[in-house]
Amino acid sequence: MGPLTVSPMGFGTWAWGNQLLWGYQESMDTDLQRTFNLAVENGINLFDTADSYGTGRLNGQSEKLLGRFVREFEGQKRVRDNILIATKFAAYPWRLTPGQFVTACKSSLDRMQIEQIGIGQLHWSTANYAPLQELALWDGLVAMYEKVLLSRLDFFGAKGISQGENLGLQMYREAAETVMCGLLPDSPTATSSRTDSY
Repeated sequence: MGPLTVSPMGFGTWAWGNQLLWGYQESMDTDLQRTFNLAVENGINLFDTADSYGTGRLNGQSEKLLGRFVREFEGQKRVRDNILIATKFAAYPWRLTPGQFVTACKSSLDRMQIEQIGIGQLHWSTANYAPLQELALWDGLVAMYEKVLLSRLDFFGAKGISQGENLGLQMYREAAETVMCGLLPDSPTATSSRTDSY
């Protein structure tokens, strides 16, 4: 695993494909691509997405658009090659085995039409409502990295887990050669104590 260098600010794509919450329409794609290009041209290289971003027939649309925008970026090749995609895999009720998470990762690669995911993450923990599924989620994430996608998944982690859940994952840490800990804050400009959200 090599060094991971990302811009101080990342770019989230939750709204892309989400008609229900964000009023997304496919006619917005040109503006979204312009915004993506502007972000890359101004030094942003970390882009966050998820296999569940998009609603209805547009499920996965965020990953599709992000992959397309990366491929079509007309800037310098070295800038395009430095883009890091962080995607998340949802803990849907039917994802119960490590193999189902490996399949989810392959589907994300297919949707984005890319060869490598920079950071693969569990989208959320099921510890509070489906505790038996929790170990399958972590085993699935490890399987994505170790068994099938070793050369196509640089880093892995989880989103939305509590400090206690983080401590409970010690068994996975002990198996790793190097423990790396990082934090990708969730919507810091929208939900921080400096906004009207609190």
